[in-house]
Amino acid sequence: MTVKSEHAVYGPVKHGVPNTRAETTLAGLPPDEDRDEVQVFATNLDVNDEIGLDRCLTKKQTNRYRRRGGIKTAYSKIKEFAPWTTSTNFSVRLFHFGFAVLLYDLWLLVDFLVQTLIDVIEFRTKPRVTAPRFRAFLRRKVSALL
Repeated sequence: MTVKSEHAVYGPVKHGVPNTRAETTLAGLPPDEDRDEVQVFATNLDVNDEIGLDRCLTKKQTNRYRRRGGIKTAYSKIKEFAPWTTSTNFSVRLFHFGFAVLLYDLWLLVDFLVQTLIDVIEFRTKPRVTAPRFRAFLRRKVSALL
């Protein structure tokens, strides 16, 4: 693990000049069994790599960032299953979100079942059944019922 403090980043800042300097801390994790390359995190947290205890605490904090990426990806996929609405009624929007979560979970289940049916042992980050294909399948089945 490597930590670089006071790394300069330049860019627009709210209520500032267009090329303002901001400082952040970079923490680099070495490759492991999940990733082949070094993974770098930019953070404003107090992280350090001086002693073993500091490296352990820094690794715990960066592992929290790793899970965050998966959550963001899942949320963006859930939004693909949600119907478009202009309603400002909270109940309607909550129903749409809940229904989208159910469809998303159903898609994950179908993809998992497809992978087990073809005897796939290794973990794939890409699904075998894509979300657009699954939505098109559902659309055809629902229109056939109506």
